[in-house]
Amino acid sequence: MIRRNALAALAGATLVPLLLPAGARAQGTMPAGAMSSDLMEARQAALAGGTFALNSSQLAASRAGQAPVRAFAQFEVAEQQALLQAMQLAGLPLPATVMMPGEKLAMLQQLETLQGDAFDTLYLQGQRLGHRELLAAHQALRGGGLREERVISTLAVASIEQHLAMLQALGAG
Repeated sequence: MIRRNALAALAGATLVPLLLPAGARAQGTMPAGAMSSDLMEARQAALAGGTFALNSSQLAASRAGQAPVRAFAQFEVAEQQALLQAMQLAGLPLPATVMMPGEKLAMLQQLETLQGDAFDTLYLQGQRLGHRELLAAHQALRGGGLREERVISTLAVASIEQHLAMLQALGAG
């Protein structure tokens, strides 16, 4: 199922910030300092986190046992899709591939084998951890990323904080 979600994984890049500014894309160069290792790590974390949030939430829409968990998953999918649209409107390029850490990929594979309460428990644990990682990545991008990154990350931070509160209310906090 993960392979079939290649387009969904790319859509999970909704939180991926700009990899090259517009001028650099046109000229084939990168401004000095625009790609610091800290920002690259934050960009990669945002990409992986967005991909995991989207793919696991798409699974939760059909596998979660509790209606509030399914509702949260639907909010997450909608958010990821809206952020993708915002990135596209801002002219931010999407990467050709999505690199997800092994533990996130393993969790997705495990989620594919579960349903009901067992699914809910693992899904909520993954969302809690993933949202904390996304929050840290977007706080870094909001503070030092390119203009487009700062705009999208400012909105993402507020949304992630709301989702963390929702997860706590669902018993995953």
